Amino acid sequence: MSKGEETKSLILDRAVQIASVYGLEGLTIGTLAEELGMSKSGLFAKFSSKENLQIDVLRKGSELFRRYVLYPALKSKPGITRLRNAFVNWLDWSNRSDLPGGCLFLASSSEFDDRPGIVRDHLRKIQLSWHSSLKQFIEEAKEKGELDPKTNVEQLVQEIWGLVLSFHFYNRLLEDKSSEKRTKQCFNELIKRHMK
Repeated sequence: MSKGEETKSLILDRAVQIASVYGLEGLTIGTLAEELGMSKSGLFAKFSSKENLQIDVLRKGSELFRRYVLYPALKSKPGITRLRNAFVNWLDWSNRSDLPGGCLFLASSSEFDDRPGIVRDHLRKIQLSWHSSLKQFIEEAKEKGELDPKTNVEQLVQEIWGLVLSFHFYNRLLEDKSSEKRTKQCFNELIKRHMK
Protein backbone atom coordinates (compact mmCIF):
# COMPACT_ATOMS: atom_id res chain seq x y z
CA MET A 1 0.00 0.00 0.00
CA SER A 2 1.43 3.38 -1.00
CA LYS A 3 1.65 6.28 1.45
CA GLY A 4 -1.27 7.98 -0.31
CA GLU A 5 -3.41 4.83 -0.10
CA GLU A 6 -2.47 4.37 3.55
CA THR A 7 -3.48 7.97 4.32
CA LYS A 8 -6.78 7.51 2.49
CA SER A 9 -7.45 4.28 4.41
CA LEU A 10 -6.86 6.07 7.74
CA ILE A 11 -9.16 8.90 6.65
CA LEU A 12 -11.86 6.39 5.75
CA ASP A 13 -11.49 4.58 9.09
CA ARG A 14 -12.38 7.83 10.84
CA ALA A 15 -15.08 8.64 8.29
CA VAL A 16 -16.78 5.28 8.97
CA GLN A 17 -16.80 6.05 12.70
CA ILE A 18 -18.34 9.48 12.12
CA ALA A 19 -20.92 8.12 9.65
CA SER A 20 -21.94 5.39 12.12
CA VAL A 21 -23.01 8.17 14.52
CA TYR A 22 -24.15 11.02 12.24
CA GLY A 23 -25.08 9.11 9.10
CA LEU A 24 -23.66 9.56 5.64
CA GLU A 25 -25.42 12.89 5.28
CA GLY A 26 -23.79 14.14 8.47
CA LEU A 27 -20.41 13.35 6.99
CA THR A 28 -18.98 16.15 4.87
CA ILE A 29 -15.52 16.89 3.53
CA GLY A 30 -15.48 19.99 5.74
CA THR A 31 -16.40 18.21 8.98
CA LEU A 32 -14.04 15.34 8.21
CA ALA A 33 -11.17 17.74 7.42
CA GLU A 34 -11.78 19.55 10.72
CA GLU A 35 -11.95 16.27 12.63
CA LEU A 36 -8.64 15.08 11.13
CA GLY A 37 -6.87 18.44 11.25
CA MET A 38 -6.50 18.48 7.46
CA SER A 39 -7.24 21.15 4.91
CA LYS A 40 -10.56 20.95 3.05
CA SER A 41 -8.73 21.28 -0.25
CA GLY A 42 -6.39 18.39 0.62
CA LEU A 43 -9.32 16.16 1.52
CA PHE A 44 -11.34 17.28 -1.51
CA ALA A 45 -8.40 16.25 -3.74
CA LYS A 46 -8.74 12.70 -2.41
CA PHE A 47 -12.52 12.37 -2.92
CA SER A 48 -13.62 15.14 -5.36
CA SER A 49 -17.21 15.19 -4.05
CA LYS A 50 -19.39 14.37 -1.07
CA GLU A 51 -20.96 11.49 -3.01
CA ASN A 52 -17.54 9.95 -3.72
CA LEU A 53 -16.68 10.26 -0.04
CA GLN A 54 -19.97 8.57 0.93
CA ILE A 55 -19.42 5.72 -1.54
CA ASP A 56 -15.84 5.22 -0.34
CA VAL A 57 -17.13 5.11 3.24
CA LEU A 58 -19.65 2.43 2.23
CA ARG A 59 -16.87 0.47 0.51
CA LYS A 60 -14.66 0.71 3.60
CA GLY A 61 -17.60 -0.29 5.82
CA SER A 62 -18.30 -3.25 3.55
CA GLU A 63 -14.66 -4.32 3.76
CA LEU A 64 -14.84 -4.17 7.57
CA PHE A 65 -18.16 -6.05 7.60
CA ARG A 66 -16.70 -8.86 5.53
CA ARG A 67 -13.64 -9.01 7.79
CA TYR A 68 -15.58 -9.17 11.07
CA VAL A 69 -18.85 -10.84 10.09
CA LEU A 70 -18.72 -12.77 6.82
CA TYR A 71 -15.21 -14.25 6.69
CA PRO A 72 -15.25 -15.66 10.25
CA ALA A 73 -18.65 -17.25 9.51
CA LEU A 74 -17.27 -18.83 6.35
CA LYS A 75 -14.64 -20.58 8.47
CA SER A 76 -17.46 -22.46 10.24
CA LYS A 77 -18.84 -25.69 8.88
CA PRO A 78 -21.71 -25.14 6.42
CA GLY A 79 -25.24 -25.39 7.76
CA ILE A 80 -26.89 -24.10 10.92
CA THR A 81 -23.50 -23.58 12.60
CA ARG A 82 -22.42 -21.18 9.86
CA LEU A 83 -25.77 -19.39 9.87
CA ARG A 84 -25.69 -19.03 13.67
CA ASN A 85 -22.11 -17.74 13.64
CA ALA A 86 -22.98 -15.21 10.95
CA PHE A 87 -25.90 -14.00 13.06
CA VAL A 88 -23.82 -13.69 16.26
CA ASN A 89 -21.05 -11.91 14.34
CA TRP A 90 -23.68 -9.53 12.94
CA LEU A 91 -24.87 -8.66 16.46
CA ASP A 92 -21.25 -8.18 17.57
CA TRP A 93 -20.70 -5.90 14.57
CA SER A 94 -23.30 -3.47 15.97
CA ASN A 95 -21.36 -3.27 19.24
CA ARG A 96 -17.84 -2.79 17.89
CA SER A 97 -15.91 -0.01 19.61
CA ASP A 98 -14.74 1.30 16.24
CA LEU A 99 -18.41 1.85 15.29
CA PRO A 100 -19.54 4.23 18.04
CA GLY A 101 -22.97 4.63 16.44
CA GLY A 102 -23.52 0.97 15.63
CA CYS A 103 -24.04 -0.54 12.20
CA LEU A 104 -23.18 1.94 9.47
CA PHE A 105 -25.50 0.21 7.00
CA LEU A 106 -28.58 0.31 9.21
CA ALA A 107 -28.12 4.04 9.74
CA SER A 108 -27.49 4.62 6.03
CA SER A 109 -30.46 2.51 4.95
CA SER A 110 -32.94 4.76 6.74
CA GLU A 111 -31.26 7.83 5.22
CA PHE A 112 -31.20 6.60 1.63
CA ASP A 113 -34.06 4.11 1.30
CA ASP A 114 -36.24 6.63 -0.60
CA ARG A 115 -33.53 8.76 -2.18
CA PRO A 116 -32.56 7.65 -5.67
CA GLY A 117 -28.95 8.11 -6.77
CA ILE A 118 -25.55 6.49 -6.87
CA VAL A 119 -25.08 6.39 -3.10
CA ARG A 120 -28.38 4.52 -2.63
CA ASP A 121 -27.49 2.21 -5.53
CA HIS A 122 -24.15 1.37 -3.92
CA LEU A 123 -25.72 0.82 -0.49
CA ARG A 124 -28.39 -1.41 -2.03
CA LYS A 125 -25.73 -3.48 -3.81
CA ILE A 126 -23.86 -4.04 -0.53
CA GLN A 127 -27.02 -5.04 1.31
CA LEU A 128 -28.13 -7.39 -1.48
CA SER A 129 -24.72 -9.08 -1.35
CA TRP A 130 -25.16 -9.80 2.39
CA HIS A 131 -28.76 -10.89 1.74
CA SER A 132 -27.43 -13.33 -0.85
CA SER A 133 -24.87 -14.72 1.63
CA LEU A 134 -27.59 -15.35 4.22
CA LYS A 135 -29.71 -17.11 1.60
CA GLN A 136 -26.72 -19.29 0.70
CA PHE A 137 -26.16 -20.22 4.35
CA ILE A 138 -29.82 -21.22 4.72
CA GLU A 139 -29.73 -23.24 1.48
CA GLU A 140 -26.64 -25.06 2.77
CA ALA A 141 -28.50 -25.93 5.98
CA LYS A 142 -31.43 -27.25 3.92
CA GLU A 143 -29.10 -29.32 1.72
CA LYS A 144 -27.48 -30.84 4.81
CA GLY A 145 -30.90 -31.81 6.13
CA GLU A 146 -30.62 -29.49 9.15
CA LEU A 147 -33.53 -27.31 8.06
CA ASP A 148 -36.88 -28.44 6.70
CA PRO A 149 -36.71 -28.61 2.88
CA LYS A 150 -39.98 -26.64 2.82
CA THR A 151 -38.33 -23.69 4.60
CA ASN A 152 -39.08 -20.48 2.73
CA VAL A 153 -35.58 -19.03 2.38
CA GLU A 154 -36.68 -15.45 1.66
CA GLN A 155 -39.00 -15.45 4.66
CA LEU A 156 -36.32 -16.80 6.98
CA VAL A 157 -33.82 -14.17 5.77
CA GLN A 158 -36.39 -11.44 6.39
CA GLU A 159 -37.11 -12.76 9.88
CA ILE A 160 -33.39 -12.84 10.70
CA TRP A 161 -33.00 -9.31 9.36
CA GLY A 162 -35.93 -8.27 11.54
CA LEU A 163 -34.20 -9.66 14.63
CA VAL A 164 -31.10 -7.60 13.88
CA LEU A 165 -33.13 -4.42 13.32
CA SER A 166 -35.00 -5.04 16.57
CA PHE A 167 -31.73 -5.67 18.41
CA HIS A 168 -30.26 -2.44 17.08
CA PHE A 169 -33.31 -0.50 18.32
CA TYR A 170 -33.37 -2.07 21.81
CA ASN A 171 -29.61 -2.10 22.24
CA ARG A 172 -28.70 1.32 20.84
CA LEU A 173 -31.71 3.59 21.43
CA LEU A 174 -33.28 1.99 24.49
CA GLU A 175 -29.88 0.93 25.93
CA ASP A 176 -31.38 -2.38 27.00
CA LYS A 177 -28.38 -4.51 27.95
CA SER A 178 -30.42 -7.73 28.07
CA SER A 179 -31.52 -7.33 24.44
CA GLU A 180 -28.58 -9.31 23.04
CA LYS A 181 -29.45 -12.37 25.15
CA ARG A 182 -33.12 -12.13 24.13
CA THR A 183 -32.21 -11.66 20.46
CA LYS A 184 -30.04 -14.78 20.48
CA GLN A 185 -32.87 -16.70 22.15
CA CYS A 186 -35.30 -15.44 19.49
CA PHE A 187 -32.88 -16.61 16.79
CA ASN A 188 -32.60 -20.08 18.36
CA GLU A 189 -36.40 -20.38 18.56
CA LEU A 190 -36.74 -19.19 14.96
CA ILE A 191 -34.27 -21.82 13.74
CA LYS A 192 -36.02 -24.55 15.77
CA ARG A 193 -39.28 -23.76 14.01
CA HIS A 194 -37.60 -24.43 10.68
CA MET A 195 -35.78 -27.61 11.65
CA LYS A 196 -36.94 -31.01 10.38
